[in-house]
Amino acid sequence: MTAPAQPESLVDDDLVLVRAAQAGDLDAFDQLITRHQSTMTSMLHRFSANRADLEDMVQETFVRAWRALPQWRPDKPFLHWLKRIAANIGLEFCRKHQRSPFSRLVQPTDESHPLDHIASEADATSASDAFASAQFILSHLPPEDRALLTLLHLEQMPLNDIAAHFGWSKVNAKVKAFRARQRLKTILTRHGYALA
Repeated sequence: MTAPAQPESLVDDDLVLVRAAQAGDLDAFDQLITRHQSTMTSMLHRFSANRADLEDMVQETFVRAWRALPQWRPDKPFLHWLKRIAANIGLEFCRKHQRSPFSRLVQPTDESHPLDHIASEADATSASDAFASAQFILSHLPPEDRALLTLLHLEQMPLNDIAAHFGWSKVNAKVKAFRARQRLKTILTRHGYALA
């Protein structure tokens, strides 16, 4: 199966803009910010729902991206590279704020598994409720587990890329993912979610 034309076009457009930005073109970098800001906001919302913190993390993502732009290489898509920067910022935020960023949320009463409907966009209200449920559950995990599972399952980043980002071996990443899933399973059971 071939990849859709639109994502390929987006990647090609990113390459042109990144090359221009690397040459010092601020307008090109502004276009990259405009293009990817909503994606970064959506991703970082999983680390903090507080608007001010979220805006700070998104801004910091692009500041770090600008500073590191000379090191970017086209062997990985720009968006993937940007997501790695954002994930690192989200993890730093969680480590800095040891208290859960979602501690003010009330435990969901919905009987369904909180992660089952997270990708469904059919009903915005139920998708929002499922997202809040997922945030509540993930908030009980240690920051590293939360970041790992967020990237792996919610952002669908390949485990090899996550391992490279955190400086882990592939085997170590698999072990950490297994343990994080086990801790998540324990938390889900404790909060009354029936697992199949």
